[in-house]
Amino acid sequence: MRTADYDTRTIGATQRNRWVIAWLLFVITIINYADRGVLGVVAPVLMKTFGLSIKQFGIIASGFGWGYVLMVFLGGGIVSLLGPKKTYIYSSVLWSFAIMLVGAANGFASLLGLRILFGASEGVVFPSGSQLIGNWFPGKEHGRAACLMAAGIPLGSLLVIPVAVWLTVSYGWQVPFIVLGVVGLIWAVLCKLFISNHPINQEFDMVVPAAPGAQSDRAIPWRRILCSRTLWLTGLAFFSSAYVLYFLLNFLPTYLVREKHLEFSHLSYFGTLPWIFMTIGALLSGPLSDYVYRKTGNLRWGRSYLAGTCLILTGLIISLTLFVTNTGLIIILISIASLINFIANPVFFAIPIDACPENGGAASSLTTGIGSTAGILAPLLTGFIVNATGEFYFAFVLVAILPITFGALLIAACNPEKL
Repeated sequence: MRTADYDTRTIGATQRNRWVIAWLLFVITIINYADRGVLGVVAPVLMKTFGLSIKQFGIIASGFGWGYVLMVFLGGGIVSLLGPKKTYIYSSVLWSFAIMLVGAANGFASLLGLRILFGASEGVVFPSGSQLIGNWFPGKEHGRAACLMAAGIPLGSLLVIPVAVWLTVSYGWQVPFIVLGVVGLIWAVLCKLFISNHPINQEFDMVVPAAPGAQSDRAIPWRRILCSRTLWLTGLAFFSSAYVLYFLLNFLPTYLVREKHLEFSHLSYFGTLPWIFMTIGALLSGPLSDYVYRKTGNLRWGRSYLAGTCLILTGLIISLTLFVTNTGLIIILISIASLINFIANPVFFAIPIDACPENGGAASSLTTGIGSTAGILAPLLTGFIVNATGEFYFAFVLVAILPITFGALLIAACNPEKL
């Protein structure tokens, strides 16, 4: 075989394989967010079963964030040490057993402890995914690949609602956790079979603009990453977007059942609409962001300006729910805001890869770590606010203010072309 023929076939195979990687990242994100969302879906039943107050439930839900944030900040180093493939396999086995054990919980302390363990085991997921995207995809495709990975966030949250409601009503609240644990173990097998750290026998080829094997020998520039204004502003913007997400993930079912008197069995219909809209927004995000980048030749337009504008619109639309009493209209407004929020959300996975493609996992560990503190604060603050005031009004005020504030900062000062 001639060398030219070999090169052509090799590049073609790599181009096909990298989208297999992207689709696998999409699948694991669906599983992750189904795992994260199931607690919020069964919350009305869980609180009644164990006699939990909404403040106690908020503390339990925030436990995920405590474990998750710790491991996200360590995730870049772990991925660098083990490689994304092994990191995925080990963590998926751990989180699968952690979520299955929730079915054996007997009260506040055990639920909180298992939630912290579950969060810690999932904390390395996005640094691993970002590193794989940086390894396998050229810069012009970072947005689309990150978008596909992030599209699993709302889709997983969407799919778990009807499934968890049906399993809870039919078999008990424990069953959804056991089923999701089994799904996670199946994913670990798929990861072992189909994922590799780099194209072509663990080396870089023409897909990534670097010499074969060069980046693996280069030290991670931790000081530049930790001092990067671009990454900190991206992380804060991500925080505001994730705050909206975690508020809805943990408390939308309880809000609809407790304050709007919706039947638990009806959550399968009304509670899924925001997640359908989020999925649409996530699927639009990557192509739209990359299109703006190609047309302008400027990453600030394609990333910072687009995402910042979407965050501001998200906050403004959520603020309208404060003046509306009709449940259907509130759900529609939340759904529209969720769509716009998830045009912005996947961009926060693309920016660290754009700014530092050779160390996308390490850069992503900072932005994702900052953003993921929303997983602590959103359920914790919401639980305390609702417990103190007896209603969700001021919780919605905070959800509206945060994306407006950090969206404006992203537009004003974040340049993805510079680390």
